[in-house]
Amino acid sequence: MTTHGLRESELAGAFVVRDPDWRQKIFFGGLLLLLLHPIGWPAVLGYRKTLILNLASGAEPLLPEWKGRVTYFFFEGIKAMGVIFGYLSPLYLILLFLLLSNGVQPNVYWFYVGIFYLAFTIFSTLSFPSILIYWTFFSEGYRVPVEISLILLAAFGFIIFFIPAGFLQVSRTGRYLSAFNVAAAFSTLTTHLRAYLLAWYHSALLSLSGHFALPFAPWGVVWCYLGIIFEFNSILQKGHEEKGAVSWFQRLHGADELRLQSTRYSLIFQCVNPADSDICLMLRLGPILIPLPTIIVKCLSKEGL
Repeated sequence: MTTHGLRESELAGAFVVRDPDWRQKIFFGGLLLLLLHPIGWPAVLGYRKTLILNLASGAEPLLPEWKGRVTYFFFEGIKAMGVIFGYLSPLYLILLFLLLSNGVQPNVYWFYVGIFYLAFTIFSTLSFPSILIYWTFFSEGYRVPVEISLILLAAFGFIIFFIPAGFLQVSRTGRYLSAFNVAAAFSTLTTHLRAYLLAWYHSALLSLSGHFALPFAPWGVVWCYLGIIFEFNSILQKGHEEKGAVSWFQRLHGADELRLQSTRYSLIFQCVNPADSDICLMLRLGPILIPLPTIIVKCLSKEGL
């Protein structure tokens, strides 16, 4: 069996296993997302901010503890949602202006749509394009002209592309308001354009893998959100460590390095983890690695690796 270290893109999906309690922490986050969704999604968003601090400082444990901190993570996540919808708010206002100025009257169905996105907050960022598509193609009354819809959808796509650059300013300062420092965010994006584009590519693979990991999707979503944070914040790893600290970006290339060992299955590797002796298997999907659920690991281990 051959053994080798991990590339940067592979670490985004695999770094969580360096924490000996990663299974329990991701399991708890997935339960919140599944059973208490209106609380769980913001809490998972807020959880990521503390993770960023741990990554930059090299603190132990790598993944933050959930116990006694769900409320804190929830309110931090509400702030993160404020950043997302703060950036998107001009588009909602433009659409609302178009509807009201053309005689569309709010009705009870608007209320039902709002309740749906509050109940399933994970879909809330898709509310603008879905509502716009309805009022462009399916409305029985006024319809938004197609050319205007295309411009608004293009603007939506660019804003979504830009938002991580805003959140990187939060990583630098620790303040959510700094996400709206558009000049600094634009400078980060253009200075690290290649790395930023690669982060988006790898993050898209992580997101698709996590959201479609049925029946493990809630836990897959938590895992991919953590991986996306690692991927984008690795852009800032140079010059962003706390004074005198060694970041996890450095540690994972040193004494805390994770290594892959080949198995009898061509796309499945065993992760050699210096902090955990339990068997952890990784599925390779192009440039990323996906930790396999315990039940799958046990099944494959019985057949021999």
